[in-house]
Amino acid sequence: MIYLHKLLPLIISPLGLVVFLIITGICLRRWWITTLSCFVLLLSSLPITAQFIWQDLEKQYPPKTLSEFGTYDAVVVLSGMLSPFEHSGTLHVEWGDPDRFFAGIDVLKSGKAPTLIFTRGKMPWSSLPAEGELLKAKAVELGINESQILLSNTVANTAEEAKAVAQLISANGIKRIVLITSSFHMPRAKLLFDKQGIDSVPFATDFRATGQTLSWLSFLPSANGFSRTSEGIREYIGRFYYKLKFA
Repeated sequence: MIYLHKLLPLIISPLGLVVFLIITGICLRRWWITTLSCFVLLLSSLPITAQFIWQDLEKQYPPKTLSEFGTYDAVVVLSGMLSPFEHSGTLHVEWGDPDRFFAGIDVLKSGKAPTLIFTRGKMPWSSLPAEGELLKAKAVELGINESQILLSNTVANTAEEAKAVAQLISANGIKRIVLITSSFHMPRAKLLFDKQGIDSVPFATDFRATGQTLSWLSFLPSANGFSRTSEGIREYIGRFYYKLKFA
């Protein structure tokens, strides 16, 4: 199923739409369709397009400070921030964005929660250690007591994370948690955790558009703009899928 979840969004992504329009225009000899593909490509490549998409994705869960939170039984940090790889027999770990990790550490050190939970995020085709194991090692390296850290079972997506965390907290008598993930990802994550009956308080991090301002560069098409637009649309697809599933 995870393979299907990775491939299907490509069909209705900007890239998939552009390729479809080009092929259709050529096959039908309708140059207006090919011209439309160019317009879609240009629009998707504008940083301002990506900015509007990401601001909308993040508006439901704005930044919060730790002073706004009470006390909870545990803090759960979802996977999705590391890119480990092996080179010459040595494991290297690259950070995409460490905000989730450090937010979890901050909650624990502030005394808001006594237990830190990492999910063992790992793709089925990977032979490398699960993300949660790498995050636990880093947390211990930074001075967190190993006895305060729990790891979920191995998971491949957010739905599996929610199920695995539900099983873990039930087995450990944990009732209320702080849920940490990226702001754009939080609506989907909160929905899935709610469906598992988990009493969670969202703590959004990793803001990619909130607070940012536009400049003249926002109106120049770029590969990065296209990438951000595509990633944002992928998140919309994920939200739509789970809303339909649980409707």
